[in-house]
Formats: sequence, C-alpha cells, structure tokens
Amino acid sequence: MEERQLSTPQDIAEAGHEIYQNKYMAEYEDKHSGQFVAIDVRTGKAYVAPHPEEALGNAKTANPDGLFHLVKIGSPGAFRVSYTSNAVNSWLS
Repeated sequence: MEERQLSTPQDIAEAGHEIYQNKYMAEYEDKHSGQFVAIDVRTGKAYVAPHPEEALGNAKTANPDGLFHLVKIGSPGAFRVSYTSNAVNSWLS
C-alpha cells in the first residue's frame, strides 16, 4: 500500500473510503449489508462486526496504533445526524 499523508481526520476518511471502495465494497455489500467495518488506513485491513463498537474494538485489538475509518456497509455514512431549528427542545430544560 502506498504511503499517503494522514495528518487530518479528512485525510483518514478519504483514505478509508478509497480502500473500502477499491478493496471491500463489492463483496461486503453483498455479504455483510447493515453491519460495520473498521478499516485500518495504514494497513488496508478490515474488521467486520454487527455493531460499530465491536468493529472498532476488534480493529484496535489487532492494531492498537492503527488509524481507523468506520463504514456502515451499504450506507452512505456510519451514522446519520440531523438537526432542525424549529424543534421543541423541552428535553433541554
């Protein structure tokens, strides 16, 4: 694997996305849809599990010094974040 600059979260995300697309996406979306994969962007190794914490835990156990990119297999992102400015925020009180 070629050495690339991994100095920002954006660099890590781009490297992980590229590795996923080129090496794992076709197989994993067929066999592991809905699960999570943590990709070590330094080694290119992938760790699949049903839950994000488990995928990252397995990856960190295998390589405590790794840099990981998390993907929800078959989804555009690992997590969905939403916000609305007109919501009632009574739960904040």
